Amino acid sequence: MRPAPPDWLIQYGLNRSNVDAVHTGDCWTAAKSGRCRPATRQQAIDALRQQVPSCVHCRPDTALGILD
Repeated sequence: MRPAPPDWLIQYGLNRSNVDAVHTGDCWTAAKSGRCRPATRQQAIDALRQQVPSCVHCRPDTALGILD
C-alpha cells in the first residue's frame, strides 16, 4: 500500500534554494514536477505570506483560507 499523500507541498526551483510554488498534496502538477517536498500546514502558510505563488490549479491559498 502507498502512504497517504502529504497535505501540502512546496515546490523548489532547479537549484533547490528558490521556492517556486505552494501546492495541495494531491495536485497533479506537483506530481509532474518532481521538485516538491512535503510541508506542514504552517510551512505552507508561511510560504504564502512570504509572497511565494500558489499553484493556479489546486489553489492552496483558498484551501488554507488565505485570500488577498
